[in-house]
Amino acid sequence: MNDLDLVRTMRADAPIPSRQRLDTGRERLLAAIDSPSAAPRVGTRSVRARGFARWTAVVGGLAAAAGAAVFAVSGGSTPAPRPVKRSPSTTLPSTRQVLLAAATNAERQPAADGAYWHVSVLREVQSTKEIDDSWYGKDGYYWGGLLILEGRDGAGKPGTVYRSKKKSPRPFEVADHMFTLNQIRKLPTTTKGIEKWANGVARSVSPLWRQKDIDAYTDDLLAELLAEAPATPKTRAAAFRALAGRPDVKDAGRAKDEQGRSGYALIIHGTRYLVDPAGAVLLSQSPITGVGHTGMTYLKAGWTNETPHPPTRP
Repeated sequence: MNDLDLVRTMRADAPIPSRQRLDTGRERLLAAIDSPSAAPRVGTRSVRARGFARWTAVVGGLAAAAGAAVFAVSGGSTPAPRPVKRSPSTTLPSTRQVLLAAATNAERQPAADGAYWHVSVLREVQSTKEIDDSWYGKDGYYWGGLLILEGRDGAGKPGTVYRSKKKSPRPFEVADHMFTLNQIRKLPTTTKGIEKWANGVARSVSPLWRQKDIDAYTDDLLAELLAEAPATPKTRAAAFRALAGRPDVKDAGRAKDEQGRSGYALIIHGTRYLVDPAGAVLLSQSPITGVGHTGMTYLKAGWTNETPHPPTRP
């Protein structure tokens, strides 16, 4: 099966339709948004769906719980994407085929633009379900909003909306690393180039990391670049191709996300990423196992001229 055959198959059966504990501290977090120097922010994606905490250990070589930058949650786990039932005779493409097909489609997409890069995420943590919206303006300012869909234990009543009181300076965040729009637009457009870039970022995070830590972060950075930042079509294609050649990227078969969208699941160091190769997009990510981690479903990721507004139910 070549890339074009795979794409034809996927277009037929996998169409794409385009957060400290949440308690009384919520208001302080919202107030912190308005201060550029404040670490906790509504809308930040520091709370990741990774199944590892290795790269938070930059001092003393001791691993800390990943994702404590916005809120700390203990207990429970995140449900994995639902497997798709298939006939025993169905032949599934390999991980490499899926990613190469996604690369081909990414490369064919026209370059988009707009006033804001808008990322809308459905986040699930234990008994809390919320929509987290981030709006990154070309002027370098950020606006965030949060809608509680389901929640208890101080998380807020369903339907409660939290939002930034005003815009605040903030760069793009990918795998908990900050990048300016200019940096993202100048990312390499070749497989070797984007892999070398990601590996270089990984090596700069901590002098205590072993090679396996560097390799793991490199993989995560390449994967999250596909949804968290406005990379060009050629850069996205390069990231897909780089992932296709990474040894620790494993196949987990067909699956659906929480919105019922079909894709192919990839396991990367304890995290399941769901990719739609036909649309060349990352649909979701969630830990395979773990306590207090977050499942994330990407509802929207793209440029828009819409004025930032509070999130609404999907």
